[in-house]
Amino acid sequence: MKPLKQQKEIWILGSTGYVGSQLTSLLIQKRQRGDFPGRISALGHRTILPWVMQRTNFFMSSLGKLKKNKFIDYPPDVVFHCARLAGKTDHGRRAAAKQGYRANINLRDIFEQLPKPPTVVYCSGTLMYGNTAKIANEEQSISPIAYARAYEYAERPFTRELSEAPLDVRTARPAWILGPDSWFEYFFYRPALELGFVPYYGNGGQQMSIISVEDCAGQLLHVATHGAPGESYNLFGFAPISQLEFAKKTAKILDLDVRQIREKELVKKHGKTAAEALTSNTPITTLHTEWKASYNAVDHDLGLMIARAVKLLEMR
Repeated sequence: MKPLKQQKEIWILGSTGYVGSQLTSLLIQKRQRGDFPGRISALGHRTILPWVMQRTNFFMSSLGKLKKNKFIDYPPDVVFHCARLAGKTDHGRRAAAKQGYRANINLRDIFEQLPKPPTVVYCSGTLMYGNTAKIANEEQSISPIAYARAYEYAERPFTRELSEAPLDVRTARPAWILGPDSWFEYFFYRPALELGFVPYYGNGGQQMSIISVEDCAGQLLHVATHGAPGESYNLFGFAPISQLEFAKKTAKILDLDVRQIREKELVKKHGKTAAEALTSNTPITTLHTEWKASYNAVDHDLGLMIARAVKLLEMR
């Protein structure tokens, strides 16, 4: 793959979303520093971020309505697919997955028909591995749980079906992504403020792999620039940690105690899908040790990373 300095056009699908906006910000910074002289074409839908619209070649559209002429006019070297059609309920997620599946079939067809098909970096997730007894590497079979059940169906045109077609698709599976506006805010920080303690869910022994949203964006870019065609990459920042230990680190920062919320209570308040995600064992590692070692991480200390997320939430 060409170095970043030699790439003329990068597309980000989902550029106003949680991960996509961080990746867009990273590329804008690299362009300002002269590390990336090309153009950033960005697709957003529903969420309005003026800075993305002002600093990129921006298009507002749903994934399913993207036309081939956009990619003819602005031919991509790389496409980062961070767009996910969401739903608030299990039924809504299944309906969104069907729309996403159709949209991704259309997108893959478009990319394969271009004079020069791009490299596609598809942002998936590690809930795809299921509730694993052992730490999962990229050879772990897919057995999606919780939210990933619906997402997996939408991803198939890029990750499972048509796998023999001539398109370089690199699947990135981030660990639990920590930052404001994430699971951390809704299941740990806010409950801590409301309840006066930091919760852990179920028995607390379930293992988590964690990555900051900044390093998630950085590793996604690293997949494009230093990854191999057609490979999958697990994205994570630290060795796995139990949810109880994670809650204790958070509690230390907030000067609170930790307390268990039983799975039954979690299901009652947030539903079975959220409960399954929060109580499952999802530790990951990578087979791509040289690729991982060549990445310069933003965050090296989990405690400091949690403290930064807390500070950002307190500033709101």
